[in-house]
Amino acid sequence: MCGITGYVGARQALPLALDQLRKLEYRGYDSAGVALLDAAGLQVVKSVGKIASLDPLLDGHGNGCLLAIAHTRWATHGRPSTDNAHPHTDCSGQIAVVHNGIIENYLALRERLEAAGHTFRSETDTEVLPHLIEEHLQAAEGAGEADPLAAALRATLREVRGSFAIAVVSAHTPDRLYVARRDSPLVIGLGAGEHFIASDIPALLAHTRDVLVLEDDDIGAVSPTSVTLHKLDGTPVQRAPLRITWDAAAAEKGGYDHYMLKEIREQPATIRDTMRGRVTPEGRVDLSGEVSLPAEKWRAFNRITLVACGTAYYAGYAARYFFERLLRLPVELEIASEFRYRDPILDEHTLVVPISQSGETADTLAAVRLARRQGATVLGIVNVVGSSIAREADQVLHTWAGPEICVASTKAYTSQLIALYLLGLHLAGVRQEGTHPLAEPLVGAMQALPALVEQALDNDRVVQEMAHNFTRSPDFFVLGRGLDYAVALEGALKLKEISYIHGEALAAGEMKHGPLALVSEGTPVICLATQDDLREKMLSNIKEVKARGATAIAVVKEDDTETARIVDYVVRVPRTLDELMPVVAVVPLQLLAYYVARDLGREIDQPRNLAKSVTVE
Repeated sequence: MCGITGYVGARQALPLALDQLRKLEYRGYDSAGVALLDAAGLQVVKSVGKIASLDPLLDGHGNGCLLAIAHTRWATHGRPSTDNAHPHTDCSGQIAVVHNGIIENYLALRERLEAAGHTFRSETDTEVLPHLIEEHLQAAEGAGEADPLAAALRATLREVRGSFAIAVVSAHTPDRLYVARRDSPLVIGLGAGEHFIASDIPALLAHTRDVLVLEDDDIGAVSPTSVTLHKLDGTPVQRAPLRITWDAAAAEKGGYDHYMLKEIREQPATIRDTMRGRVTPEGRVDLSGEVSLPAEKWRAFNRITLVACGTAYYAGYAARYFFERLLRLPVELEIASEFRYRDPILDEHTLVVPISQSGETADTLAAVRLARRQGATVLGIVNVVGSSIAREADQVLHTWAGPEICVASTKAYTSQLIALYLLGLHLAGVRQEGTHPLAEPLVGAMQALPALVEQALDNDRVVQEMAHNFTRSPDFFVLGRGLDYAVALEGALKLKEISYIHGEALAAGEMKHGPLALVSEGTPVICLATQDDLREKMLSNIKEVKARGATAIAVVKEDDTETARIVDYVVRVPRTLDELMPVVAVVPLQLLAYYVARDLGREIDQPRNLAKSVTVE
């Protein structure tokens, strides 16, 4: 979950590494640090806090520096402190390492190294790496290895259990840096006479569009003019570069105060992009150009299992309703962090669909590996091209949401919904051996969604004014039935993530089974009432909370006049088919969370204790 960047080339390395790092600050912000090689040798500078806290410490550093690595940390082992900040060095101070991931056997390794005379300065698992490299470097030099540090790194990582993306610099090899990965993302940006490294693609877009995506147990030596890759056993690797087509401006704020608001506003475009090329002129969904399963395989599935975490899980919650209604197949929805610990029943007739924005979510990736071992077909829904889940799944459907910087996901959620709808419609068409009777109206309504979301965004001022009234509220309830309950789950999560207000989503019928005891005078209750067949029951639930003094905020379809008469606030969204309403109904909840958090002065793009890509369990 930490951010890693680096540069080697003819330009000044320190400002370039730091510029890239600022684009990854959403990945971690407990502490930050850099390691650079200049005329004075290897220099390490680090501090607690955000990257800006480094600036006064770097005066006088970096002149003539052509190689640097940098790191921003999200703590897993050891509290945020200068000692625990990366980079970490060996005893001699000649080797520096930055790391994203968890070294699971670090305690045993540390005890062995301390017994051999190594001195540790931090509480982190990472610090075992430079000391191990130091030990193995002596052996590699004695053995006459052509690149002793690369050999030492391979030997080190053969001892390590766990996940890692690492970058290493050493005074012994001032002309190149070293990288490796297992289960945590790392990419190399290719330039002319210079190369870049980063743990996420947005850091590179201002400098290059050509990248090498490292795969598990790849180890690379990166100089200004070459990149050499090997596996842990020393076998050379040839990897084809990947061309990134994202608009570089898409990774910047574009004039908005926060990335979150920008990304909320981008949803009409990202929904359109996710559908582009996947709907034929005749109005059929056709994914055969991307998902290459034979028709008989699609028809053989007798069960679908959706696996995800957080926001992606809530997208799956809505998709479960959609799939079962459309396909009449049983659909299971699984929290990825629990999936493999309950010995799930999977076989060759199961379609497992992992959903992940980053494609690097550790628990979801573990679920993918379990599903494949048990013979299931895995079809990943991911946003990041070349990510681990995209590579390890049997098939992949990209969401084309572009880079999402804010930790709290918005455009990725709606893009995931669209991708899941497309998958369901494609599967329905193949299984029906023609057009499914529900497909034509659904596809037509989907094509109208970008315009409808644009209209939903017109509620900005209404929601902004309403938000002022709830900054002192300690709790929110978010109620819904059916697909509205799926949206309520995501709306409550957004409030928790960025406003730090407790938000609890409930299936509205459950209020009277206990939670109604928590409703008192003025308790804000958001009531989603966009499902036509459940609206009357939802009106009864609204009256229940109003009778206990709640302040009711309703999200309704634009032509609903009845609900407005019994609530305190109403937000109207455009009408579409009930199955597709989650895409439209979530927008005011995203805006409400944003404006409540803004009025409270929260760190919206980088909420406390959270990171964008959860690459550790």
